[in-house]
Amino acid sequence: MVATRCPACDTPHAWVVTRQGPPPGDQVAHFLTPVHRAWDDVVHTCANQRLFCSTACVDAWLADTGQPPGYVMDLATLWRLARDWYAGRMDPGYIRRDPVSAAAYFAQVGLHGPFWGLP
Repeated sequence: MVATRCPACDTPHAWVVTRQGPPPGDQVAHFLTPVHRAWDDVVHTCANQRLFCSTACVDAWLADTGQPPGYVMDLATLWRLARDWYAGRMDPGYIRRDPVSAAAYFAQVGLHGPFWGLP
């Protein structure tokens, strides 16, 4: 169960997330920090990967906070991104993805553009 509130309008949202497929819903995820800056302040990066009711709520939150736009994706894309991102991390000797393999993973799950280090 993932439960949160929209940062813009405070509407509550909850989903049961499974390995079988993305949860239903028209909500969107907004990632504020471009991937090439993610490790500059990983707490800030993760704290600003938020779920919103819609792109209108993202725009309202950005206007209220004065933050620059990041990257908006639907729930299906977010699910694909999360599905295997940490695969193997509990295994002995795990090494996080290098930038080239991370970029390949991002493209494979449907992300695009300079925010993700992609064309």
